Amino acid sequence: MLRILALALLFTVVPVSQIDEPTPAILWAIRLPALVAEARQIGVTETVVREVLDGLRGRGLTADEAAMVVSEEVDAVNAGEPKDNFGGFVHQQLDAGLRGRALAQAIRAEHKARGIGRPGGHKPPGRDTTKHGGGRP
Repeated sequence: MLRILALALLFTVVPVSQIDEPTPAILWAIRLPALVAEARQIGVTETVVREVLDGLRGRGLTADEAAMVVSEEVDAVNAGEPKDNFGGFVHQQLDAGLRGRALAQAIRAEHKARGIGRPGGHKPPGRDTTKHGGGRP
């Protein structure tokens, strides 16, 4: 139990931005539950969240890959993308065979083309905590 608490403390004390790129998969995977909770908090329905997660799992994505996808989709909704479109483009890209970072990059490119998302591209996990109150990836 003490080891788990020490690990949790490590993640709150050491900014992820200080960890060498690319961000370790375990850090993405650990954040998946918080990202899913954020999707629900911003108004994505439980049905849509479950459909997206089931689709990601059904296509064999790992937890870290799923976290990258959910993070991009949450950012899109926060930037004005309709909540009911959460995961729509993702499923198309999964059907085309994209996975992992290639999938995340395709999502960002699509959002950029639509004028949504973060300007300047993707930042690594450990982003500004003032907006989200906790620093998600």
